[in-house]
Amino acid sequence: MVYFFWTSEEFAGKALPKELVGQKLSPPPDHWVMYMGEHKEENELLIKYGLPTDLWFHVDDLSSAHVYLRMPKGYEVDTIPAEIIQDCAQLCKANSITGSKRARVRIVYTMWSNLRKKKSMAVGQIGYHNISKLKFISVDKENHIVNRLNKTKVEKESSIIKKMRDQYDKQQRKLEKRRKIKEAEEEKLAIEKQKREEELRSYRDVMKSECMTSNQDMMETFEEYEDDFM
Repeated sequence: MVYFFWTSEEFAGKALPKELVGQKLSPPPDHWVMYMGEHKEENELLIKYGLPTDLWFHVDDLSSAHVYLRMPKGYEVDTIPAEIIQDCAQLCKANSITGSKRARVRIVYTMWSNLRKKKSMAVGQIGYHNISKLKFISVDKENHIVNRLNKTKVEKESSIIKKMRDQYDKQQRKLEKRRKIKEAEEEKLAIEKQKREEELRSYRDVMKSECMTSNQDMMETFEEYEDDFM
């Protein structure tokens, strides 16, 4: 199974407002999605089929769930609100057998693209392509945050992991196709514009050649004019 959660900048880092306790929560349009696998087998699928827009979280040096944050368009790791990072870290801590019992743990997070998986590694185990891209945050136990997140929890079959990746790849192919079509159209217009400018320059050159008259030509023409009246 894969567990999905949502948070928002309005609620992130805080407990659920009292007036919403006991009510069914619906994600706002600007919500952020987090997800994690139930077991290490799901973790393998998440590592394999993650998206370039996914930010990965794990309790540092301890066993824990692999929590992913799907970043909205326009965001980078350093521009994500601190409260959103806090929510992800708390979810990660709460889903660590050892980490959940400790008052404070350190969470490591990095982009999915920085995760490195070798065939020799155990199921659920990962490494990193570049350790300089790792970021860390230490968090204390904040049950009120975890309780709020759990109220947004939705369970889906593990097959959703590959479906999400397939859907993403399909969308990227469409965007790439549109980009190439637009690029080809712009190139065609540029060539046509260049051709028109060259034709215009050629026409101007011809006109200049036909219309230019030297002083000698003018004298000869004047003399011919005089001869007509002699």
